Amino acid sequence: MDASYKKKKLIVLAIAALILMVYFVPLGWHGLLEPDEGRYSEIPREMVETGDFVTPRLNYVKYFEKPVLLYWMNAASFMAFGENEFAARFPTALSGVLGALITALLCASVFGKRAGAIAGAVTALSLLYFAIGTITLTDMPLSLFLTAALSAFYYGHIKNDRRWFLAFYASVALGLLAKGLVAIVLPGGIIFWYIIFTKKWRLILDALYLPGIALFFIIAFPWFYMVSRENPDFLYFFFVREHFLRYATKIHSRYEPFWFFIPMIPLGLMPWTGFFFSLFSRESVLRSPADKNTKDANIYLLSWFTVIFVFFSLSSSKLIPYIVPCFPPLAILIASDIDRMIERGKWHGKALIFAIVSGGLFSAALIVYTFVGGRVDPYEALPVALAISAGLLIGPLLALFMTRKGDRTSYEKAVTALCLSALVYIAAHYGIYDMMGHSRSTKGISEVIMKEKLRDETIAVYGEILQGIPFYTKQRVMLIDSMGELEFGAGKPEGKGWFPTAEEFLPEWKSKDREFVLVIEKERLHGLFEDGKTYETKKIEHDDYIILFNRRP
Repeated sequence: MDASYKKKKLIVLAIAALILMVYFVPLGWHGLLEPDEGRYSEIPREMVETGDFVTPRLNYVKYFEKPVLLYWMNAASFMAFGENEFAARFPTALSGVLGALITALLCASVFGKRAGAIAGAVTALSLLYFAIGTITLTDMPLSLFLTAALSAFYYGHIKNDRRWFLAFYASVALGLLAKGLVAIVLPGGIIFWYIIFTKKWRLILDALYLPGIALFFIIAFPWFYMVSRENPDFLYFFFVREHFLRYATKIHSRYEPFWFFIPMIPLGLMPWTGFFFSLFSRESVLRSPADKNTKDANIYLLSWFTVIFVFFSLSSSKLIPYIVPCFPPLAILIASDIDRMIERGKWHGKALIFAIVSGGLFSAALIVYTFVGGRVDPYEALPVALAISAGLLIGPLLALFMTRKGDRTSYEKAVTALCLSALVYIAAHYGIYDMMGHSRSTKGISEVIMKEKLRDETIAVYGEILQGIPFYTKQRVMLIDSMGELEFGAGKPEGKGWFPTAEEFLPEWKSKDREFVLVIEKERLHGLFEDGKTYETKKIEHDDYIILFNRRP
């Protein structure tokens, strides 16, 4: 092993260590963001409290919108690290890091070790992948298991070793437990189109691997059986309402046009957007594959990206995190293309020019927004915007300067500079998280409640569901004129009395027969107290909210 190889290996390990630090160290620095982080933290907290790990509950009523795996992961994290923000986000961050590692390994097996190292960095240090990987959501565990499944399948295929299909089927089963039927539909569609375009019909029989299918059922079946046995209405709600009706109708009011996800790809890939556009160059790995194996790999990766992208674009329900599983195949294509640029000692497709232009436009828009957006304090947001801009622009500018000689070594150093710059860019986003932790978290409100609340007082919220309050206060919350996603559970016996209308709640509030801590947004105050009389005995204002108490004299 020569000195040059050792040095390169140390650089890769150092960047990997920095990525781990960026993903894990700051996880507990800001409060849980509403509504998702509160929801996906409270459900496992209630599992730990009640000891029931079969039936998910949110605010102590049944909640069947998602399967159970993320809840189990977070519950295990709470038991290991305590019930806090770090523990709530750790499983998701771990999923993101493992997904990037698997992406790197698949890329290395097809395009070489250097391309693999770059693919891991591109995946982990892309904006959308990082953002979804550091908040507690079901989308990153799904992305992990889809990446693991599709990587294991392709590796088993090219090595002609069906034992890897065990990992494929196990990962699909875990994906089913993480997010639902998409974990079966998407890999099936990807493999189908890969077979169609490559005419590798033999792969149909190879994929029907009986030990793998048996393993799938061993992993996936027990929870669905147990939860259905304890809750006979689960199957209809979960599979019909939350899968078919959610996909085909506007039942959740999340409709967006077909093109909604198109701009999310270049934005989500930042700071690697320039290299995404360079894939369309005639000199790219995508348009000029070196051999048939590379061409087949390109077809598989494009099928992987396209099936997921089109599937969610056709859905009537769209949220930005849905397309996170699109990013690993794009990262492999980008990394293999960067590897070709290093090998040839030439940037093609104006990759750096695109990176500088797109980064400059984004930076300008971000800095302008800090002053005219109206939602942030410019003096607090400007340093964050400048740090993000520096991470976007310094890397491409340095790379442009460093590769004037055109030799391979200078290109390797330039890519290292790009990775380090991407680290700065990604790390700077924790400044945004910090600001959101004040404006989109109930941690501050919950701390006020727990400081002032008497033991027998009931916490109530009017007009909305503040998911983090039950987590931070460790208590059930009454929801007035607001069932939302809890409508199913609210109709069960355990929901009785905890979801009153305003007309049902006001007599209790005024009579003081039952003492409450009422949390209400300032703008909603007149909606509950139409006559302007609030009848409180104590009032505390906290940002956009008012906390009212109706204590007896």
